[in-house]
Amino acid sequence: MKLDKIKPLIIIVVLFLIAFAIRAEAYNIGGVPKESKDFYKDSTGLPYFSEMDSYYNYRLTMNYLTKGMLGDTKINGTDWDLHSYYPPGRAVEYPPLIVYTTSFAYRLVNMVGDYPLKVVAYWLGAIIGSLCVIPAYLFTRKMSNDYGGITAALIIGLTPVYVSHTYAGFFDTDMFNILLPLLFIWFFMESINADSLKRGLAFALASIISILLFSLAWVGYIFYIAVMGVFVIVYFILRRLMGFERETYKSKFEWLVNQRELSMFLVLIVVGGFLFGLLNGFSALINSVSGLFSAVQLQATAQSTAYPNVYVSVSELQVPTFTEGNPFIPNQVSVLGGVGGLLPFICGLFGVAALIWKIRSLEAPKIELKQGRGKRAGKKSKFVKYPKDPSNFEKKKREYLSYITLLSVWLILTGYTVTKGFRFVPLFAIPLGISAGIFTGYFVEYLRDNVKTTTSIAIVSFVAGILLIYPFNVTVIAKILAGIIAILIILSIKSEKFRATFMMLLVTVAIISAPVSGAHALTSSVVPGTDDGMWNSLTWIKNNTPSDTVVMSWWDFGHLFAVAADRPVTFDGGSQNTPRAFWIGKALLTDNESLSLGILTMLSTSGDMAYNTLDNYTNNTSLTVKILTETLGLPKDSARDVMINKYKLTPQQADNVLKYSHPDKKKPFTLILSSDMLGKAAWWSYFGSWDFDKKEGEHSAYYTSLAASKPEVVGNVTRIVTVNDVSGMVGVVIEKKGNDTNATIVVMGANGEAEKIKPHKLILVEGNQLVKNEIVDNSSQFGLLVVESGGSYVTVIMDKKLENSMFTKLFLLGGFNQTSFKLLHEESGVLVWTRA
Repeated sequence: MKLDKIKPLIIIVVLFLIAFAIRAEAYNIGGVPKESKDFYKDSTGLPYFSEMDSYYNYRLTMNYLTKGMLGDTKINGTDWDLHSYYPPGRAVEYPPLIVYTTSFAYRLVNMVGDYPLKVVAYWLGAIIGSLCVIPAYLFTRKMSNDYGGITAALIIGLTPVYVSHTYAGFFDTDMFNILLPLLFIWFFMESINADSLKRGLAFALASIISILLFSLAWVGYIFYIAVMGVFVIVYFILRRLMGFERETYKSKFEWLVNQRELSMFLVLIVVGGFLFGLLNGFSALINSVSGLFSAVQLQATAQSTAYPNVYVSVSELQVPTFTEGNPFIPNQVSVLGGVGGLLPFICGLFGVAALIWKIRSLEAPKIELKQGRGKRAGKKSKFVKYPKDPSNFEKKKREYLSYITLLSVWLILTGYTVTKGFRFVPLFAIPLGISAGIFTGYFVEYLRDNVKTTTSIAIVSFVAGILLIYPFNVTVIAKILAGIIAILIILSIKSEKFRATFMMLLVTVAIISAPVSGAHALTSSVVPGTDDGMWNSLTWIKNNTPSDTVVMSWWDFGHLFAVAADRPVTFDGGSQNTPRAFWIGKALLTDNESLSLGILTMLSTSGDMAYNTLDNYTNNTSLTVKILTETLGLPKDSARDVMINKYKLTPQQADNVLKYSHPDKKKPFTLILSSDMLGKAAWWSYFGSWDFDKKEGEHSAYYTSLAASKPEVVGNVTRIVTVNDVSGMVGVVIEKKGNDTNATIVVMGANGEAEKIKPHKLILVEGNQLVKNEIVDNSSQFGLLVVESGGSYVTVIMDKKLENSMFTKLFLLGGFNQTSFKLLHEESGVLVWTRA
């Protein structure tokens, strides 16, 4: 077999192995110190999943394998999840492709071995995420060459945001979000450029299958159909403006068949729509179209409800900045960083220009034959293009015009989606990567054909060498040295052909260097989303509490709770944007333990019924919240009096509310408080302090010392210093002399001067005993907790409003000065509480 035949296959295998190896690096959980790695692995030695949605997908897959449905049960013919948003649970309206794919993979691998479902789920995202390099390479290669295909494959396959959602241990639907759209658009473009109608219809069918599969993975699949619709419209406009040859046809049907772009799009709409209707129901098709418009309203609706909207706290739903930090280095906080850095971005913009140059280079000038003296040229002039086949020439023009139109439309539309949220950056990275690949392919060919002198080759090699090593955070000297080494290597190659090839490879690698290094840096610093402390606590709950116990906490770990504890949860990552965010935040933030217990009792027993019922009477959410806040901490009879006498509810209305707010038969619950909630306090306090009239909340936060500090004794003074901010700009200085303890919060200013702040309240715990709990400075906005353990000290600076919060009392002070809750279980970084 000739090398030209197997070369694409070899390249595909290498590209896949690179993409997979980088994703597989996450298995080593490099972000965890070596001595702590076992703490982040389960009993089989497999690291815990890296984020919580993975556990939801895992649970649905378990349900499907064991029960034949995604839910825990069926209610009125609908799959119903009794673990999520309980009570009452919620319908499982979830794209099922990840469940079907994982179930198939699980059954397949267990035909040849014994592999737990969790192992299959752990690796599946890395495998499917890596497969996207195949269509990216083949699609771009057809528009340029192997160099372009390789560039596009690695830029797309290693897009930072995509890698961060598809490395080993990340089991979520994002794994399909590049592979299937790429297949859909690639097959569609093949259908319109196919040599025969039969071949075109085959590709159209493949395109339809791809988008149907994608509709089972993401509700936003309809966006790509819209992209192709806009592409067809713009393409026909450009064809007319460019004056393509107009042919005459015998009938409208013959005209339609020959307008391949339009005819294949109609096949896609008619056949695809029919199959989608059979698969999901025709009403779902209408919902998908309306969903296309709701997606672009993401930011507009973020604060349109009376209750605070949790989506404002989800980072991937925030509008990204264009650039942040070093523009050449990939990151997950900006558009430039999200697509792999400045170099891939610039190359992506130039890709469309390269295609325009390509189509212009196809223009064959008219040749006029003049009579006159002179000899006829004996050979073809190198200055005149001679089209071998006019029909093929016209076909090539149409093909390149279709690519130009597609990429332009694709880039513009996906670029617009990026303005609606960071989660859409991978959508933009697909056409940008293809465009960057096209530019790279043409650029290296240009260098091969035009850069011939030793000086020119040396300059290109030097620049490429520097760009190649730049993303690896090395010194300027190392960068210059890399450029010099590149010059020496390329000049040592005597063969002009191999020298040109090496130069082309060097430039290609320089362009893809940032995405590759960025992806590896990301996967080599992974920290699992949970640890033994949390898992063991949940296992204890599973083994030691009634099956109807409701697990309550902030929403982040809800999916994990449902799997490990096998208990229903109040809310989770699929139901966080609800009134429960306010009420749980309120229960954690308030200093009223009776109110906190009342809120948790209401939610765990009757869910949303109390405030929904009261809303029907007040027609005012702000008033509803005010009434419940005033009465949930009171005995039932006292609460009834307040509702009737102060807020003028009728006795029947009050009783209707009270049977939900103060239920006679209370459900058992556990309240999980964990160390991660210290860092999340800014958000749960924001939602818990929501002002329904002003429609705003207030952020309050904890600033925990980065490490425990040993005291230093100088003379008769014991001094303790802690750093409470990663920048090193915030810290605490404690001085103990005899029975006197003085503590100061130190904040370094930009000018290097230190601002010393006395705490509002100082709480000192030594030897598990409360030594000091007193007001120091009434004007201060910060409280300070100092805890001694094993001779070392940890400090926690907190906003004043958190000093007496229930979270501070229960988690930081171990239940001090309250009688409403009792401690059930304790693990490292986790406390489990219930009703006293």
